Amino acid sequence: ECAYIKNYIDNNYSTNITLDSLAEMTHMSRFYLVHVFRRFFNVSPINYLITKRLKEAAHLLQSTDLSIMNISNSVGFTNQSYFCQIFKKNYNMSPSSYRKLNKIKTST
Repeated sequence: ECAYIKNYIDNNYSTNITLDSLAEMTHMSRFYLVHVFRRFFNVSPINYLITKRLKEAAHLLQSTDLSIMNISNSVGFTNQSYFCQIFKKNYNMSPSSYRKLNKIKTST
């Protein structure tokens, strides 16, 4: 079930995923799901989801010219302010600073 949940998150990270919806999918209690997932992957399902979203956002910041708001929405964050806050906490810089430092140059 943990591999199923991880795979589900990897393929659906941009949708509205909650701990309740994951628990319902696996017919486990929320508490037990977190316990088992953490035992296998060393992180809670929701923290795994957030990390997945942030990695995808970092990739989009590097490889596209999409606005930060569009990137935030496209990876599943419904609040741009929260996205910027958690991005900065994890990458030690704002999304715009990250883009400036890591933008992939394309040849013309």
